[in-house]
Amino acid sequence: MADLQTTRADHAPSTVTAGRAPSSRGLLGRRHADAVLIGLLGALVSGAFLWVPSVWYDEAATVVSATRSWGQLWAMIQTVDLVHAAYYAFMHLWFDVFPYSPVSLRVPSAIATGVAAGLTVALTRILVDRRTSVVAGLLFCLLPRVTWMGGEGRSYALSAMLAVALTLVLVVAARRTAESGAARTHRSVVGWWVAYAVLAVVSAAFFLYLALLVVGHAVTMLVRVLRDRHDQRLQRDRVDEWARTGAVAVVHDPEGGARLTVRSSRRALAGWFVGAAVAGLASLPLAWFIASQNGQISWIERPTFGTLRSVLVTQWFYQNESFAIFGLLCAGASIVVLSLRLVPAARGFAEVVLPWMVVPTAGLIIVSLVGSPLYSPRYLTFGTPAIAMTMAVAVAAIPWRRVIALVLLVAVGLTSPTYVDQRQPEAKDRSAWNQVAALVARERADEPADLEEGLVFGPVRRHPKATSRIIQDTYPDAFEGMSDFTLETPGAETDGLWEVQRPLGDVLDRTDDLDVVWLITSDRQDWRPRVTEQLASKGFRLDREWNLTRTNVLRYER
Repeated sequence: MADLQTTRADHAPSTVTAGRAPSSRGLLGRRHADAVLIGLLGALVSGAFLWVPSVWYDEAATVVSATRSWGQLWAMIQTVDLVHAAYYAFMHLWFDVFPYSPVSLRVPSAIATGVAAGLTVALTRILVDRRTSVVAGLLFCLLPRVTWMGGEGRSYALSAMLAVALTLVLVVAARRTAESGAARTHRSVVGWWVAYAVLAVVSAAFFLYLALLVVGHAVTMLVRVLRDRHDQRLQRDRVDEWARTGAVAVVHDPEGGARLTVRSSRRALAGWFVGAAVAGLASLPLAWFIASQNGQISWIERPTFGTLRSVLVTQWFYQNESFAIFGLLCAGASIVVLSLRLVPAARGFAEVVLPWMVVPTAGLIIVSLVGSPLYSPRYLTFGTPAIAMTMAVAVAAIPWRRVIALVLLVAVGLTSPTYVDQRQPEAKDRSAWNQVAALVARERADEPADLEEGLVFGPVRRHPKATSRIIQDTYPDAFEGMSDFTLETPGAETDGLWEVQRPLGDVLDRTDDLDVVWLITSDRQDWRPRVTEQLASKGFRLDREWNLTRTNVLRYER
């Protein structure tokens, strides 16, 4: 009879959410103080010193897009940046409530990072246990890529939040499917798979590459079916052996639990398939039109051997090689721990998390090799919860809490230099636009109030389609009241991102009523000699010149 009891334990229903935790109903109905606290920590860490770094080119694209009218935004996304349309629409609504500033631009990312941290804790607790979930949440907050995305006015933090939310819904839906099979009822199961489909559509709308996570979920569900079929075969062989040897009097159906598990995993696979198919059909038109705008990512290079470093270091650890070594060692140790089943509660963990890490990365690289290059390390930011969860398994498996605390302190020490660098004034692509704006504002404050001033905007480094007017777009207060006399068509009135301006030589007559003209130009494409000569023909002489990082600022007066 002892053997029969062991058999019953072995063939108890197992799902991708197996763990020491109670049922999904109890988990979702309980308040998770750990998730809330770590979520707050993630938001605070990401939100600290948001005002220090200058806005840079990518964030400027968010600003000039999200501050347009709805009609102007609609006209723009038909020619460029359709892939970011949902994010721009969200930021448009955000700026309606919290008017644009460099801080309000970045706050949504800090909030999304905090939510992603809390969801990472909740998901890990379902898959493993409380200790592992706390460690996973803390490691997530410390990842250099996470501290970067939390201070970036783009959609990367939102993509990570949606990725962990989508995976959490998948796991709960699969668990509810198993529970409904055992109870002979299907209440709420359909609702969870509908929620999965809806969230998949929303995720793809905000960041199209999240569709690759849905493909990763396919691997998860297929592996689960294969695993349960394998367990069923082992169970059948074991029962046949016992029957031949007379070790057990078979009066029940000891294979019933195994068959039930296989059926529930197949139903879960069917649920995923229907949800993914609906999401795919709904997202197909968007993907089709986005593909027609792929010229805007022509800067991406085809993968080479050097891409391996981007995958192992830059993608999740943002060029922090020391933290990358630490993280990869932890992840490797976790794979060993899982393979040896040293954490029994983590059964099903690998089939959820590993496809999340591997499938999107491998998919982008393969497509980039055989078709148009699409791989960029920051596009895979949504894998950060998965790498944090994987690292946490080995760390949390350490039986001594003080040693776990020491490992986490090592992680803090390794990530600190990167975090400090990310909060420096010129942290974002060496942009110093806030310094340019501060200089102009400071100099103008000492001028007579009735002085008439104009602006000439030259090139901006590394972005041939934009001009240094981008500094005025992102720091408008410093330039208030100045005449932008070379401007032909504002960017918001075009069907592209940037404005159309006239050559200075064609509009020199517009300087007749001006007392001062400012030139803001790149230090690489040097407009100074030509502009100085052209303004001299109107009686302007160079008064002062400042050389800032990547930008020259000149003041001419008549």
